[in-house]
Amino acid sequence: MLIFHNPVHDQHAGRHEMFRGKLVPCHETPARLEYVMDALRQRGIGELRAPSAPDMELVKRVHTPRYVDFLARAWQDWLALDPTNAELDILPSVWPVRGFRHDIEPTNFAARLGLFSFDSGCPITAGTWTAATAGAACAID
Repeated sequence: MLIFHNPVHDQHAGRHEMFRGKLVPCHETPARLEYVMDALRQRGIGELRAPSAPDMELVKRVHTPRYVDFLARAWQDWLALDPTNAELDILPSVWPVRGFRHDIEPTNFAARLGLFSFDSGCPITAGTWTAATAGAACAID
């Protein structure tokens, strides 16, 4: 069995997420994946491979181009609001109301974040884009 492993998964290392109304440490962590990877290595279940470079045209066939573009620039847009945001994870707090238009991308970052999010259970971090594109490459390979 081939196992494609994202070698930069640890760049998406969120500090906090919302869970049942509370801000808690993230459940999904690089350490959790390393635990799984160690178990796979110990058992010799399959051949571990790094993915090739992601084909962004294929990614944009699965996800809308405006969603992919949003993720690509989310961290820079977050820092543009306030450079001290570098110490914080990005979590949405505003979502479009059902029945309102979703076809227009808001200029306000918080509104844009809500447009492309469905909960506060997975933060965006400085390394999310790098980790996500490598993860997409694993799926493609």
